[in-house]
Amino acid sequence: DGKVTCEADGHNSDCRFLIVPQSDGRWALQSEQYLRFFGGSRDYLSCFAQIITDAELWAMHLALHPQANLLSVARKRYAHLSTEDGEIAVDRNIPWGVEALLTLVYLDGKYCLKTCDSRFLSSDGKLLTENGRATAYTLELKCGNLAFKDCEGKYLAPMGPTGTLRSGRCSKPGKDELFDLEESHPQVVLIAANGRYVSNRQGKKTQTHI
Repeated sequence: DGKVTCEADGHNSDCRFLIVPQSDGRWALQSEQYLRFFGGSRDYLSCFAQIITDAELWAMHLALHPQANLLSVARKRYAHLSTEDGEIAVDRNIPWGVEALLTLVYLDGKYCLKTCDSRFLSSDGKLLTENGRATAYTLELKCGNLAFKDCEGKYLAPMGPTGTLRSGRCSKPGKDELFDLEESHPQVVLIAANGRYVSNRQGKKTQTHI
């Protein structure tokens, strides 16, 4: 009858929903058991619709801090702002510094990738001072990873030896187009009383020196 409750003590077939992504970045949730769509109004929600209308569309908000580190699944390298080349490069082993910090800006059902100098990643790999159609991406979940689909239906991927982040030719995400979002940990620089910085000296044993 389409009634929806939150009373199950464990997983069963009635609890399973299929994610049906839409071109505008929103999702439709379809009951796997009954093939009906979940939606309605703020006063009444049900899972009885046979077709997708605006009432059955949901906007996805990521449950993490909007500032995060982006890890390429294929390259196992982190994205960072390359100020010399004016791009986001995916070639860093450790996400150190503000350059490796990306802000996910939610806008009209889609997400923009914003660098630490307040520029937005365009699908052609350029960094723009203002967001727009070319800087908006639809998020897709694939096997626990994220893929970023641009306005032309192509996906972000690292390109070339430095891993320039831009849209490729693929209309279906493969391993090269998948990313992990990792929580960005607090980072500090320690300065001693003599004005010198605390650092690690590499050798047989790691030593802290000033």
